[in-house]
Amino acid sequence: MERILCAKSALDRSFVYLHKKDALPEQMDFKLHSHTGYEILIFLKGEADFIVEGSVYSLKPMDIVLTRHNEMHQMKNRSRKDYERIVINLEDSFFEQMHCHCYTDIFLNRKNGEGNLIKREAVKKNELFDTLLRLEKYIKQKKKENETIVRCVLTEFLHQLNELDTSGNDTVQNETVKNVIQYINSHLNSDLPLDALAERFYISKYHLCRCFRQCTGFTVNQYITYRRMMLVRDLYRSGKSLSTASSEAGFSSYSNFYKAYIKETGYPPSEGLAGQMKG
Repeated sequence: MERILCAKSALDRSFVYLHKKDALPEQMDFKLHSHTGYEILIFLKGEADFIVEGSVYSLKPMDIVLTRHNEMHQMKNRSRKDYERIVINLEDSFFEQMHCHCYTDIFLNRKNGEGNLIKREAVKKNELFDTLLRLEKYIKQKKKENETIVRCVLTEFLHQLNELDTSGNDTVQNETVKNVIQYINSHLNSDLPLDALAERFYISKYHLCRCFRQCTGFTVNQYITYRRMMLVRDLYRSGKSLSTASSEAGFSSYSNFYKAYIKETGYPPSEGLAGQMKG
């Protein structure tokens, strides 16, 4: 991966701006993951689908996709053509510092996996790309005093996003899979055996597994495990012990959580949960 441009808040981690490019991208490099804040991805080049919570968006250059806290997503490259994008990550602290918390509406006022896409036609019409070009211009100057103007232009960009209509997006949805995902997310601290899920949604276990993997890129059990790990992270950060958090998140024992976390991240939860979940 080539980092064409990178900018971070000099004072905190309230925002990160990355312009990245992957030549001959390998799909294994783009795993299902989530973030603790908000993410804006501007798709610049490639052939890819954006998968989020059971919805699949087929992307075109200059499309924008949005995700929020704990919204599971993945980029799926359809070819090995160069994949180029701009990624902007924002924490709640950015909106607080800029007194623009109302601009989180475009991330929050929708259901999981719906309204994520802003089509390139709207991006062009509303001059969002022009704002991005100005933002990159100030970042490229690499002046410490430019952080103020970078924050202001980024706030302008958020204002423009919130003025858009995100309805009528090109998305492929499997209603059964979306309903299963919603049920899983609401019952993480309960037993979620595959047989019971299939029976509840009047579908064969084989068909559920096939459709779920097709829509999310993960098996049902992998998705449940990852969701529970994210819940452990949130509970741990709220002040609960890892043992209590893993129990409340639905793991049958701390040992099972520990093994799952090591398998997913490669390091112990006591180290990994100090930062963002690896993804």
